[in-house]
Amino acid sequence: MNLAILIVFVHAGAAVLLSWFYFQRYTIQRPPVGVFNLGDVAFMLGGIVLIPYLYLLLPRWFATGLLGLGVLGILYVMLEPVLKARRLIWPLVIIILAADIGAAVWLGGQSVTFFAVNNIVQLLVVVGVTNTWAQSGMKARDAAVLGAALIAYDYLFTSVLSLMTDLIDHLAGRPFAPTVMWYFDNGGALGWQGIGLGDLLLAAVFPLVMRKAYGRQAGRAALVLGLSAVAAVLSLRIVGLRYSVFPVMVVLGPLMVGQYLYWRHRCGPERTTRQYWQAEAVLSSAS
Repeated sequence: MNLAILIVFVHAGAAVLLSWFYFQRYTIQRPPVGVFNLGDVAFMLGGIVLIPYLYLLLPRWFATGLLGLGVLGILYVMLEPVLKARRLIWPLVIIILAADIGAAVWLGGQSVTFFAVNNIVQLLVVVGVTNTWAQSGMKARDAAVLGAALIAYDYLFTSVLSLMTDLIDHLAGRPFAPTVMWYFDNGGALGWQGIGLGDLLLAAVFPLVMRKAYGRQAGRAALVLGLSAVAAVLSLRIVGLRYSVFPVMVVLGPLMVGQYLYWRHRCGPERTTRQYWQAEAVLSSAS
């Protein structure tokens, strides 16, 4: 079990760190969403509430197809500024999707290879989605409000109701399952350790918007605290707390809100995306 926890944390840490690296190096060429505001946060919350029920109602093959289409679009947008040549992007995207599907179909949804491939796919999705949000104008305020709202949501639908557990069971072992997961031997039976894609998205996007809003120091602090929160949640099994699914936002959400309030009090209003890029250009020319 300890090995499973370590593997999941390594993947989660890689997702957060690669999102940070991508943000400082690449610019999404055509962000598919407009400038974020609190109305967009409300819309996202509505989707967060409704989409799990939609996936549970749909046949597993249809839900898998929808997830695959989403992954395809995200990977293309994310790889576009890295590879630049369209003739290279599409083949690579198809190879990545085919690897996830092939591992599930031919090796089984509980094979080590499938978990490794699907975890890498989810890692890339985190990099693409978080940079799309941050570079489209998502503010630190918006991320903090979203994190605050998800504290109650995550506790209710994970600890009180069985929605998150049901959703994981419904999609487990399927290509593009939105979790970073690893199995372990639990007394002869298979157990699992993992973290949901939504939790990883919040842990990875908050350092980006804090860096954009208040500078590299604020961003790095958010990065360290976010990874510490993930490590703390994953460690609960080690200290004897047997949560099969833990509401990560109960830990991560208050940290996000507290950091935003601290830096807002210390530095005042946050910078715009344009002001961030101007400041980065000055720092780059000076270095």
